[in-house]
Amino acid sequence: MKLIRILFLSIIAFALLTSVTLGFLFFMSIEKRPSVERLTTVAPEHIERARYLLDQQRQRRPGSAPATISILPEDIDIAANYLTKLFANGKARIKLSHQQAEIHASLPLPWQSIKRYINFQATLTETTALPQLQSIRIGRLAIPDAIGQFLITRLILELKKQPHYGNGINVIQSVHFSAESLKVTYNLPDRLFDSNSYNFPVLSKFERDKIYRYHLFLVQNSYRIPSEKSAQTSLTLAQILQPLMQMAAQYSGKNQAPIENRAAILAATFHILKLPLEYLIPEAVDWPRAKHQIVTLDGRHDFAQHFIVSAAITAYTDTFLSDAIGLYKEIEDARSGSGFSFNDIAADRAGTLFGELATASHATALKLQQWAARGITDKDLMPDWTDLPEHLPKSIFRQQFGDMDTPAYGQMMKIIEQRVADLSFLQ
Repeated sequence: MKLIRILFLSIIAFALLTSVTLGFLFFMSIEKRPSVERLTTVAPEHIERARYLLDQQRQRRPGSAPATISILPEDIDIAANYLTKLFANGKARIKLSHQQAEIHASLPLPWQSIKRYINFQATLTETTALPQLQSIRIGRLAIPDAIGQFLITRLILELKKQPHYGNGINVIQSVHFSAESLKVTYNLPDRLFDSNSYNFPVLSKFERDKIYRYHLFLVQNSYRIPSEKSAQTSLTLAQILQPLMQMAAQYSGKNQAPIENRAAILAATFHILKLPLEYLIPEAVDWPRAKHQIVTLDGRHDFAQHFIVSAAITAYTDTFLSDAIGLYKEIEDARSGSGFSFNDIAADRAGTLFGELATASHATALKLQQWAARGITDKDLMPDWTDLPEHLPKSIFRQQFGDMDTPAYGQMMKIIEQRVADLSFLQ
């Protein structure tokens, strides 16, 4: 009996000691103020450089010699801050120097009632392969290098056991830091595009199943609409979105409305752009195909594309990226394409706010579904655009509006924002 009592007291003492230790570690890890405070921005020039890098690497073929991609320090810093905001609602900063990268991040605690932050800082040190993590601090708590390196090594080993993530890590051969750039040397294996084990995950099976539901609806709907003179049929964007939102409402129990809306918007995007879904979902190569349809918004096919792409980008990321991509597209058009069009910007902004409302919260997602159920037309989706300048070559745009920070440009954007704000789905 005495032995049992001693054992019981020992267990209680161990539990108390563990609780006190964990409490102390938690106390040392959180702070009242964030160590990183900055705006989250993505500008058109960042999109342009990212596209240039992707275009360069896209020309490479699996099995060729190792290649090196070089990224500017500013772009790494912007990307780190953006991703930290997107996935953890935090802020981050990365500074590159010779053979090192300093990382600083501030993450708010997930409980709104506790206004505290986890401030993280560490140094990535260059090696002959993947960098090592050193000088780690979490709040006021310094983590010994040996422990930090052990944890990061274990994390990488665990990730490598997962086919999707492991294959992504394995293509990287080395990472080099300097004040001028981050250089990543990688090698694409021969079977990258020939083996299912090398299909990198973009969407979970849970999401893919939902997207399939809306894709199948669009396929079936495309064959229900009779075609009078040709194999093509024409629909308005409102005719596409209204039944999709009504369908989403049927599956939106238990706080599922944002997820359902997101899947519906993505399915609509690929349908309207006439892109194969296997770009994102490999098994979609065996999914049924929709009948060819032309989808317009207020009589314009390009408006429908601008709207739905912006909505999808916002639904799966946020408004920062959507706005930057939309503006980048117009800048490209002004340089060499159809010209800068403010009415395209209006369609972009309307789509961005639609995607934001559709996925911001369960309440806003339900509100949008209820709005759509009352019956909508394209006038509910697209603001008045007939007097907005379009097809402006770069020289004419500069002559009339100067640059993006001029009063003339700001006034035009103010007009667009006001008109978009008056759309019925935002009331």
